[in-house]
Amino acid sequence: MGKKRRYITGLDGIRAIAVIMVLAYHLKLALFKSGFLGVTVFFVLSGYLITGILISEVEEEGTIDLKNFWLRRIRRLVPAVMSMAVVIIFVSAVVNRIIFTKGCKDFLASVLGFNNWWQIFNKVSYFEAAGVTSPFTHCWSLAIETQFYLIYPLILLGIYKLAKSRGEGRAKRGLLFAGVTLLLALISVILMIVLFDPQQDASRVYYGTDTRAFSLLFGALLAILWEYRMVPRRLSASVNMVLGSVSFAVLLVMTIAINGSSNFWYRGGQFFGTILTVLMVYAVSGRKTWLSRFLSNPVLKWIGDRSYSIYLWHYPIILLISKGIKASWWITLIEIVLSVVLAELSYRFIETPIRHGIIGEYLNILRSRPKSRQEKKRQIQVARRSLKVMAGTFVLTVSLILCMVFVPKKNALDTLQKRETKAKETGKMTEEQLAKQKANGSDSDDTICTADLTDDEILEGLNLLLIGDSIAVDVTDDFYEMFPSGVSDTKIGRITSLGKQVLDSYIDEKKWEGEGVIFASLSNSPINGELEDIREKIGKDMPLFLTTVRIPHDTFEEESNSKIKKFVEENDHTYLIDWYAASEGHDEYFDADDTHLLPAGAKAYAKCIKEAVVAAYKKENIEIPKSRLSSGADTSTDSSNASSTDSNTDSSNDNRTDTSTE
Repeated sequence: MGKKRRYITGLDGIRAIAVIMVLAYHLKLALFKSGFLGVTVFFVLSGYLITGILISEVEEEGTIDLKNFWLRRIRRLVPAVMSMAVVIIFVSAVVNRIIFTKGCKDFLASVLGFNNWWQIFNKVSYFEAAGVTSPFTHCWSLAIETQFYLIYPLILLGIYKLAKSRGEGRAKRGLLFAGVTLLLALISVILMIVLFDPQQDASRVYYGTDTRAFSLLFGALLAILWEYRMVPRRLSASVNMVLGSVSFAVLLVMTIAINGSSNFWYRGGQFFGTILTVLMVYAVSGRKTWLSRFLSNPVLKWIGDRSYSIYLWHYPIILLISKGIKASWWITLIEIVLSVVLAELSYRFIETPIRHGIIGEYLNILRSRPKSRQEKKRQIQVARRSLKVMAGTFVLTVSLILCMVFVPKKNALDTLQKRETKAKETGKMTEEQLAKQKANGSDSDDTICTADLTDDEILEGLNLLLIGDSIAVDVTDDFYEMFPSGVSDTKIGRITSLGKQVLDSYIDEKKWEGEGVIFASLSNSPINGELEDIREKIGKDMPLFLTTVRIPHDTFEEESNSKIKKFVEENDHTYLIDWYAASEGHDEYFDADDTHLLPAGAKAYAKCIKEAVVAAYKKENIEIPKSRLSSGADTSTDSSNASSTDSNTDSSNDNRTDTSTE
């Protein structure tokens, strides 16, 4: 172990600010549009503090006691997350089976520190708004920290031994540490920029250790520069004040002003936020200013001490109480209070005692030979407490296993599993429909105007292309029943930009030729210019239908609906399918996640489509092939017979007119 480092209370304040940002973001508070930046702040702090300890130890001891280091990290991280996970599993088994089932799937990954890669390999989207997420989704950041603690000390120790073997002095070793750390950090930044595709779900980039490690590494770099005095430890009061104040202010402005879905975050935004945090930590670690004094106030220090616990508890609490939906102020207050109370209990009775070595202390007492009556009494007391803890732990473990094994999960994910099955079925249905259209070849030149058709005939004859996400998956059967000549292409988790790509492929590659597009892939991501691109792609005259969204689990619901309505108003041949309005107050339409549809909801959604389409095509009066109508010939015949006299009269009159004209 290295020498004890100077305690900087201002860093607790930075932790407090970080956890407040994250908490506000998950509570859907509009002020913190990019509150997830708080995680970046945590990463920088962790890298800075841990690396300072490691450098101090390796320079003093000539090595790093990896076993001791990893044990300390385990004591710091695992008991708290284990306690949280166990409690949430038990509670959710009773109150919310969907959360319970998802929690069971992610339990081991969250506790053992590979949650982020688990999510990546299982293709779980961090940004899919439609539905309730796992209660342990937030453990992805803990996983990245765990992996950093596992790997980075080995890198530092390897560099030290290499430099020592070559007879390098302290200054040279510092340069090597800094150079390698900077190189790794820059590689990570580059990976984030390169791997990010604005047309794809950003979850891989958001979760990845390789794409997020730079925040930890830049924090580590600051510690190296600080420990080897490559940067001045005390700046002038004015410089320090400006550096700390400006970096803090800009960081807050970014959090408040920039939308969390912006591509900016993956094209340098996270990197910029990291650098601002590094500068703020540097300023706070040096000369005292108003910022360091502000960050050292008792309230922020109290929150900062418990920031890890608050981070662990707040997210599952929010899911269990409000299902991640933006709640009323008093529900939000309950969620905050409950998160803080549980965090305090965890901090006081689990984290602090274990971190301070109570387990080792008890083991030493139990193994010792008491030399006095008082020591014997103490040993007996500890033995009784230990037995109680062991018995309680055993009962809890067995109960947890039994709960996870025997508590029915089918009902919890029944609709989700059905939806996944349905999504596969709809994929086959889409291919079959496209193959059918191709086999039939070009439609007959004999056409009829939609204005002359009944509502049912309009629906039967139109070749509409529906592009949708998981909400539309639920409506596929109803869609094909209404539009036997149409095509439905739906997929779970499809974001808006991917929906646009699917449309492009239908027009450019599959050469789809129809009479209109229903775009219903708007629930999983904010709208960033895709509507204009869609309108341009299909042409200015083709009818385009846009669905409003009901996604109470995310903050962009209101913004998206506003953009959709405005776009419909400003563009010709563009129509609104107002699902948000139609579903208002109809809880019976929705599954337990308040977003996906039950059969009644699917019927209501289909009805919205039907009404909008019929009204639009009565107005548009588009020509469609008669061959698509099962009663096309009969309709034509009936029409002809019904007006045979008129037709003959019109025909003769037309002939006379033509003759006179000639």
